[in-house]
Amino acid sequence: MKRYISLDILRGLSIFGMVFSAIIPHGVLPAWMYHIQNPPPAHSLDMTVSGISWVDLVFPIFIFCMGVAIPLAGRRRLDLPDDTGAGRRYLAEIFERFVMLWLFSYLYVFLNFSTVKGWWPQLATIVGFLALFPLYMQLSKTTSKRKLIIYRVAGLILTVAIIAYGHFKFDEVISLNRRGIIIFLLAFIYLFGALIWYFTRNSNRMRAAAFAAVLLFAAITMFFEVPQKLYTLKDIRWIVNIEYIYFLLILIPATYLGDLLHKKLNSTSPYDPVGESRLSGGGTTMPLILMAIYIVWLMVALYKGYYLVNIFVSLVFVSKIHQLIEQRMPVYTKESAIASILGLAGAVLVMIEGGITKVPCTIAYCFITTSISIYLLIIIDRISYNAHNSYLARIFSGSGSNPLMSYIAFGSFVMPLFKITGLVIIYQAAYPADYPWIGVLRSAAVVLLTMAAVAAMSERKIFWRA
Repeated sequence: MKRYISLDILRGLSIFGMVFSAIIPHGVLPAWMYHIQNPPPAHSLDMTVSGISWVDLVFPIFIFCMGVAIPLAGRRRLDLPDDTGAGRRYLAEIFERFVMLWLFSYLYVFLNFSTVKGWWPQLATIVGFLALFPLYMQLSKTTSKRKLIIYRVAGLILTVAIIAYGHFKFDEVISLNRRGIIIFLLAFIYLFGALIWYFTRNSNRMRAAAFAAVLLFAAITMFFEVPQKLYTLKDIRWIVNIEYIYFLLILIPATYLGDLLHKKLNSTSPYDPVGESRLSGGGTTMPLILMAIYIVWLMVALYKGYYLVNIFVSLVFVSKIHQLIEQRMPVYTKESAIASILGLAGAVLVMIEGGITKVPCTIAYCFITTSISIYLLIIIDRISYNAHNSYLARIFSGSGSNPLMSYIAFGSFVMPLFKITGLVIIYQAAYPADYPWIGVLRSAAVVLLTMAAVAAMSERKIFWRA
């Protein structure tokens, strides 16, 4: 089965958003350019602020992409004919990937010395980035097990040596509390989500029951403020985080969509959303426009507090969108139904929960961001069907198919390289205070440059895999 390019593009867009949002000018842009709960100019966390911005979407979109990918990859391994040990090996792979992701969340932090002044810390950071290749690079299927072990052990020894060098030379702290929180969370979300999918892969009822159990757990623990109470326990908060469970409200529905996609991509008739839209006799422009308008409306309405109005507006939008999709884009009918249900449920939950926040995570946040993720995937799938070979699409799909490398390449390779070569002077050149958008454009340019480099690696079949 070929890769589902639209999913790679959406994942690439989410990674772009993660890196881009971290390096744009702080304190001088409108509030919607940052996490809503970290408003300018101080960017201090304010948990009383309700709403979501585009920045608050990038992490749940990535979780959604992970969920869709689990069945696409899992069924390819499990549906092999006459392979009685496939299930056992797949379960072993789940735990192996969890460990490698968990380890990665620490390694890339411990290997980055770029904030230390001087030439040597930058060079050590680049060497640390390169050391991750033998540890995480996907090798050919024909590679012997002995050779694979040699590569992995060599990579592990090299990374440990560089971390030790940084610790003694640059006084870098080695601590369980120093990790990349996003990758750390993703490791646990993947573990629980992949196990749930595996044991419910042949029963939608069982998966719905698992979703209901997670929903009930989330409602109870949120009501009694369990996450806040656990966070006060300093000895365990580095590892215990109930959000591992909450974000399954995004990932579990995504696995259902992944199963739908797997059936479409492996059916006897070729997957052709454009052809189906032609047969339906209608254009696809209007539903795509309505989906885009609805996403913008949601972010504005939820930030402004138009909760009651949003319920009625959402009902009108999702009903019309679903009607048009049934008529003109029937290939997406089931996806649209899930997005509609979650979107409307989220709109109602915002009223019940008194707002929508990422910190602490609310159920409405999970439902609405999942709904938006589905709509975005439909939009991208339809647009990219005829444009997947364009250079911009190749940048996002190439980097999206190589997420670990894409996520750290700017901080662990490009920025240290800028500092060594002196290009950092150009990157950090001052601009008039009244024109902060120059800094935004500059940030976008360097992130696109980084992603283009990763995409070039992907086109040469050089991938990092947990």
